[in-house]
Amino acid sequence: CNTRMFQFRNIHYRKLPYRHDANVSPPPSSSSLLHYRHKGLQEQLCRFTTQSNYHHKKREYSVAAATTTNNFLTPRQIVDLEEHILQTLNSPSTTQLIDPILNKHIGKFNNTDSSSLGWINSISTKTTTDNRQEKTIKVKTSIKLPSLLHPSLSTIITNIKNVIQQATSNFLSSNIQQQQEEKETINIKVDVQVSTHKPKPFVRNQKELDELIRNLGPGLANVAHFVAVYSCKGGVGKSTVAVNLAYELARMGGRVGLLDLDIYGPSLPVLIHPDDPTVRRSELGSGMVKPIEHKGVKILSLGFVSPKSGVPGSGPDGGAAVMRGPMAGRVVTQLLKGTDWGDLDVLVLDLPPGTGDVQLTICQDLQLSGAVSVTTPSKLAVTDARKGIEMFTSLGVPTLAAVENMAYFECEGGGKHYPFGKGILDSLPELGLQRSRIFQLPISSGTNTANDSGSPLCLSRPKEASLELDVFSDLAGAVSTELLVLEHGITSGADDDQDLFVSVSFDNESEPFDVASTNLSVDNRKGTFTVRLFSDSGALQIEITGEELRRIHPKTGKELDLNDDNSGIHAEPAHTQGGCGSGASGMIEHHRHQDAKKSKLFPVKIDKKGRYGYSVEWADGATIIYSMLSICKAAGGR
Repeated sequence: CNTRMFQFRNIHYRKLPYRHDANVSPPPSSSSLLHYRHKGLQEQLCRFTTQSNYHHKKREYSVAAATTTNNFLTPRQIVDLEEHILQTLNSPSTTQLIDPILNKHIGKFNNTDSSSLGWINSISTKTTTDNRQEKTIKVKTSIKLPSLLHPSLSTIITNIKNVIQQATSNFLSSNIQQQQEEKETINIKVDVQVSTHKPKPFVRNQKELDELIRNLGPGLANVAHFVAVYSCKGGVGKSTVAVNLAYELARMGGRVGLLDLDIYGPSLPVLIHPDDPTVRRSELGSGMVKPIEHKGVKILSLGFVSPKSGVPGSGPDGGAAVMRGPMAGRVVTQLLKGTDWGDLDVLVLDLPPGTGDVQLTICQDLQLSGAVSVTTPSKLAVTDARKGIEMFTSLGVPTLAAVENMAYFECEGGGKHYPFGKGILDSLPELGLQRSRIFQLPISSGTNTANDSGSPLCLSRPKEASLELDVFSDLAGAVSTELLVLEHGITSGADDDQDLFVSVSFDNESEPFDVASTNLSVDNRKGTFTVRLFSDSGALQIEITGEELRRIHPKTGKELDLNDDNSGIHAEPAHTQGGCGSGASGMIEHHRHQDAKKSKLFPVKIDKKGRYGYSVEWADGATIIYSMLSICKAAGGR
């Protein structure tokens, strides 16, 4: 009996981890154990076993506790269990794991299947038995998403846990417990770990990704989405919406940045008071700076830039930013591309009011994923909001949502009053927006107090502002939903009669083609342009001549009368820039002046201008920026 006990204890010493401690006697050797054989072997073995279990001077483990990691499943059973769980998670019949927004299974059916998302990353299991003989199976799984900006992420995690618990229970019932005469309780614990991919700029045509990253530069190379917040009227609360949207998206778990591009009147230093407002240099490159990080959001504004920079209006106490359009465009480009933004799921851009040079620069330099319009209920503001929505639509940028600020107020009696009318709700057909994408904010003293204190509403979260916080939460959910469906190349299911993207149709083609993904190239051999368009299931290639492109309006795509000499409009054949705003009239003059049959209608150079369109430098000296929509219409789209 003593010999068997000695053999068991000797094996136990080799299994236990041991770290030498100068104040603890080392575990006994075989000779010392034999020495104590006739002096109460069991008593000495227990004493030495306790000493050998020390991991720290004051930490002991009893012999009973040392058995807590004993496996009650064999290695073969553990492997079979993990395989069973993976098969269940990746099975098309597991309908609980269908993403409620994308309507796709989050598992991976096979390497070539596109109807599943492939977010399930790994599975591991561990079995334990504690000193009360309670058995537990711990299952750890990891899922990897493009970003954490998923409105239904918590629901997906809950469903994964439920599926794993049920799959584990079924496996135990059919493989383990049926072999036992008496059923025993086995605890099942599931841990779901969520990670994200490194963000990369969104592009609908993956062949353009490398070119897009080169154009964006190193500072924006890892920014997935750009969302513009705009208004065509000043003083409607655009900056308030932009700031609170950014912090609400960050609260959802997203990696978010906020850039104040209202260079004529930067608002960010007033709305946000960071602990350290210093803008520091970045090691990424010469002239690059780092954004300010405040409460989980990276922020930057001309108001945070040092007044010694020489830029008009810079600094917290800077004067009026008096600058012409070209200077404003250069400042915007420097704030965008001269900043090391790092890894971001979305960069929120707070644009200045109107539809001028800053807006055009943004649409040409970036591929905006979408925009949010801000207005008030008055008829005048709604009229301007319609113009803004039309402008961004013509640039190939969908308006994801519209916020009607100061829409109503509630009196103490509980009634809701609309002092400025229900402007935006009455104008839905004109605006082309769905009711589910309209968000109304009340007239609120709490919002004003939060702005004045430098702590946005979605950061301070006062109890009395629960109504406003709910609106911002719904707005962030809607924006994140649209970005999610955009990234996966599908349309939103919010309303079936409305499409998120601007599309055109062609004769003999049964499905629409996305305007924003239009590609324009030149066939030098034939002397023609090649227009490529993409749909959800295919592509279309059309050749057009220089005459066909020159006879359409570069912004709207409407056909121009080039032989109309009665207009009295003549222009010198100089370089003409445009595409939005005042530049369009100059292009029309140039079109009318030139005779399409006599001009050298062949391009010298073409450059892509973000999601807006292409700049074409013609052999006759004209440089014209064509919108994606106008190129599609030149190819016969409608």
